[in-house]
Amino acid sequence: MKRIDCTGTPTEKVTLINDPLKVVETDLGKRVDYYLVGEVGFIEDYIDFLRAIEACRAGDEIVIHINNYGGLLDTALNIFDALIKTDANVKVSIEGMCASAASMIMLAANEWEVSPHATVMVHAWSDWIVGKWQEIKAKYHYSEMKIQPQFEEIYKDFLTDEEIKACLEGKDFWFDAEETIKRLERYTKEDLEKQEKVQEVTSKYEKIINAEIQKIINPEKKVQKKEKKGGKK
Repeated sequence: MKRIDCTGTPTEKVTLINDPLKVVETDLGKRVDYYLVGEVGFIEDYIDFLRAIEACRAGDEIVIHINNYGGLLDTALNIFDALIKTDANVKVSIEGMCASAASMIMLAANEWEVSPHATVMVHAWSDWIVGKWQEIKAKYHYSEMKIQPQFEEIYKDFLTDEEIKACLEGKDFWFDAEETIKRLERYTKEDLEKQEKVQEVTSKYEKIINAEIQKIINPEKKVQKKEKKGGKK
């Protein structure tokens, strides 16, 4: 693995870790820059990237450049989960093809940039099941019970319910840059609306929760208040 450490400006340290990954540390925070190109391969090819994501904190930024035809589902889900978990801002730049497993990773971001000639393709996952008949049935049952709901949850609001159903039945969906932007705007809007609803519920019950906590922390105040009311009568 090639590692190069060099110093840029007095307030900036640049670390290059192999070809696709660059980590830049400044006084304002960390910026992880990664090129997801070729295809989504085996997980051992992404260890440095996953460690860089894990090391990010709130205020840091992760930028992923995608030109990728897809690949292994397990690897894509591993990267997706790491990006969803991080407190850093995640930006995806779609710069060419973003297909299959790569489109899953795309939806882990909270900010997007779509190049004019970008293309997004979504379809259901592929699998090669071998083994004894009972093993084949067990794997099929697991995919139906576990992987299908994951697929539906990831693409919800980017695809309509009807499109997800058609996708699971074998249809491929292709979107140009303009259509991708429209769908990502809707995807973001739905997410923001959900966050606003959660915030409304949180605010509504915040005073009630705080009052109950105070009763536990300071029970004597509650008794004193009751005695005062009784004295007035």
